[in-house]
Amino acid sequence: MSILTPQPYVVSITDYKQYAVNVGTATEDWSDAIQRAVNDVSQKASNSSTGFESNIQGIVSFPIQRFKIRKPILLPPQGVVLEGTSISSVVLDDIYTGKFTFVPCTIIEKTTNNTYGAKTRKSRGSAITDDYNVDAFFLVDHGENNTNYNTSLQFLSLYSTAPKRVRYGIYAPRTTHATFSNIQTYYCDYGFFTYDSWMTKIDKFFARDCVSALCWQDDGTNNGTGTSLNATNVWANTAQVGFDITLLNYSTFTSCGVDHVNSGTARAYSFKKCNGVTLNGCGAEDIKGDVLYFENTAAVVNAFNSYYLLGAPVTRGTSGIVFATGSSKIVFNACKFPNYQTYDPSDNSYTLSTTNNFNHIVQNGADVMFNMCQLPTNGNSYVSYSNNSSGTYVDENGTTTCINVNGVIYKGTIVNGLKRMLGTAMPTSGRWTAGDRIENTAPSVKGTSGSRYIVLGWCRLTTGSNNVLNTDWVQMISYTGN
Repeated sequence: MSILTPQPYVVSITDYKQYAVNVGTATEDWSDAIQRAVNDVSQKASNSSTGFESNIQGIVSFPIQRFKIRKPILLPPQGVVLEGTSISSVVLDDIYTGKFTFVPCTIIEKTTNNTYGAKTRKSRGSAITDDYNVDAFFLVDHGENNTNYNTSLQFLSLYSTAPKRVRYGIYAPRTTHATFSNIQTYYCDYGFFTYDSWMTKIDKFFARDCVSALCWQDDGTNNGTGTSLNATNVWANTAQVGFDITLLNYSTFTSCGVDHVNSGTARAYSFKKCNGVTLNGCGAEDIKGDVLYFENTAAVVNAFNSYYLLGAPVTRGTSGIVFATGSSKIVFNACKFPNYQTYDPSDNSYTLSTTNNFNHIVQNGADVMFNMCQLPTNGNSYVSYSNNSSGTYVDENGTTTCINVNGVIYKGTIVNGLKRMLGTAMPTSGRWTAGDRIENTAPSVKGTSGSRYIVLGWCRLTTGSNNVLNTDWVQMISYTGN
């Protein structure tokens, strides 16, 4: 018995040149040619009689050439690959002059801000309607109340010469098992945009002059925007919010970077309502705003590095190199956060404001731990440790500094999850665990003759945020014997 292995149906876009309009002129348009090629390979796959319809992919290949389009290309709900050609996945780019030169590659150039036209899809059990009438290079379609399956785009440079920036490079409201690799977008508001993408891989993805390189956005249901994202080598250059991620769960960002953030919300990385997010070896340079922002998020950040942090202007409001709020639980391991720059050689008017730029902000129930990290010192420091938030700092000797509400600093160690800290008074605020202890570093003799004593410290009896003597804390007393 032999097992038939389905083969993808492959076409070259050059075979569809007759459907392109005004090739070689200012009004050149390959939109219909590309759409016809996509429709043909999709139809061929769906008509397959091998029994592997859901897995067969049709491939549209592109040579090294510039293809101008005037309207978005709609990709079918499953199994189509668009594959460009490139001897390199990068662009020769002079970031100081703003000039760049494409290496030989496949370029899709959108010359207008035309939208697709009326088209909608139902999702979330028909509770949400996804609107495809948007300005984009590629629209990733999905079935009614379903997701797109197994779409792949690779080795394509998406370049806008439209009157204004194209809204989306890749507009993909619902995807699963999708792959987007070796993609570059220029002058798009969003490099990749979705409401719900899971088991999606984004690799070697570059977005320049954008609002955001990657955007996972809540569709209004608060039901999550996906899981199992693997984003590797993603770079946002000249963005407002490099990574704008909401409601994403158990996903990983590896070797990603954000450079030149200086307008709009001004954040390199923004995570809201996310859980199980890990950043490995990521970084940021030339940031005028928050470097890492976490809101109601649980995340681990490993070996993050940053450089040339300028701080936000006063008009931007409160900003922090690390900003954790809303019950976030964040752990940083071996990260490097240098001091703010005190001058900007490219902007003679620049002056660092320590009024609104904080080394790090931890507030509203957030807990942050820094393990063997290099931390900044010249911004506004520790002011926002409020509302039962805490920061824990561990050096190579295991020594910790825990800073709690009102800026009270406790130094000591954490042993098996329990704090062994130094202080001069019982805590009156903050969240503590039963068994935590504060050793009194300013003991004095109290009491009357015959029953004099010293307070050795305070022991925690309960776990929580109340701080009442003889209910949550008790004094540890030693009598002097006189």
